Amino acid sequence: MALVVVTASPASAELQPRKDEWWFSSWDVQNSVWPLSKGAGVTVALLDTGVDARVPELSGAILKGADTAGGKTDGRKDLDTKLGGHGTSMAVMIAGQGGGKSGYVGIAPEAKILPVSVMVDDVWTSDMNPTDAVANGIRFAVDKGAKVINLSFGGGSAEIPHQCPKKLLDTVAYALAHDAVLVSSSGNDGKTINSPEAPGSCPGVVAVGGINSGLRPWEKTQRQPYVAVAAPASGSVFVGRDDKIYSGAEGTSGAAALVSGAVALVRARNPSMSGRTVVQRLIATALPINKPVPDEATGYGAIRIARAMDPGKYPVPADAPNPVYERFDRWRGTAGKTAAPAASTTEARKAGSGTSPAVYGAVAGVGVLLVGGLAFLWRRARSRG
Repeated sequence: MALVVVTASPASAELQPRKDEWWFSSWDVQNSVWPLSKGAGVTVALLDTGVDARVPELSGAILKGADTAGGKTDGRKDLDTKLGGHGTSMAVMIAGQGGGKSGYVGIAPEAKILPVSVMVDDVWTSDMNPTDAVANGIRFAVDKGAKVINLSFGGGSAEIPHQCPKKLLDTVAYALAHDAVLVSSSGNDGKTINSPEAPGSCPGVVAVGGINSGLRPWEKTQRQPYVAVAAPASGSVFVGRDDKIYSGAEGTSGAAALVSGAVALVRARNPSMSGRTVVQRLIATALPINKPVPDEATGYGAIRIARAMDPGKYPVPADAPNPVYERFDRWRGTAGKTAAPAASTTEARKAGSGTSPAVYGAVAGVGVLLVGGLAFLWRRARSRG
């Protein structure tokens, strides 16, 4: 079983992905996707630990961003010194240019990355509400014109109303009102606590589950009813800060990054298409992995980029399911509003839900409710290659 039928020789010989970037052949990216779009003209906001803009794999792809976690940077420095550079790795998966020590090529190499540092190292370094850092980061990204926002981290509690802190939910509404698509990892605790994790659990956010190269659910991917789609979560390397390379990387952080890159490709190809329609098409054109569809590990299945980006060849009915926005619409109808007042600028505590220098599994403990927000924790259990 494949995501697409692989056909002729590569059409984009100037960029050659690594052999272990197996999703390029599964999605037939060089033949079926890149001839239509490489993501040019689309900005992907990356809320994370910041990005090491010096690594050759990201040459020319990183914009001046911001820091909402008290790190006093413009986002172009990866503050993750303990786990090797989580933000950098996500940026490379989305918009890698090849080169460097790894030769890693991103799924949308002509997209730009807007780095927003919302966390520092593997513990939050502020006494401020951690939700503020994330909410302020989303608002900054929206106001800078980002149409895709990647959120590869998570934490929380099933007891939070709507499984999403109020301030974060209001900020999601602000982003959707400005036609941005928010993509988040589902989490890596599927074999253990398997609890809901925000922001992936927030109505209006595309929560991404993980699959392996056999197109089966990655064993640690979170099982939750809000998981919308799935993408590769294992099988390649990790390119961290200082251009260091680590093997054995896996996690739903990477799956979310690939979906964010896919959204950039779809939006670049269809600049007038609304974010709501983009998400609907990702869901409607996905390859089912489990039955019944949707299932809690992979949602409606593995995304198929070439189908999602080509409405002429792969039409989707106007009434096709769009559970991400339907859930948001139900909340909005109950709340009777679409956005909240601007969040105050604060520092925050830290979270992560996916790729590390090698493996992110479950760390002892889970994000817990604070006064008005979440205390996010890295899901980690790594072994360096």
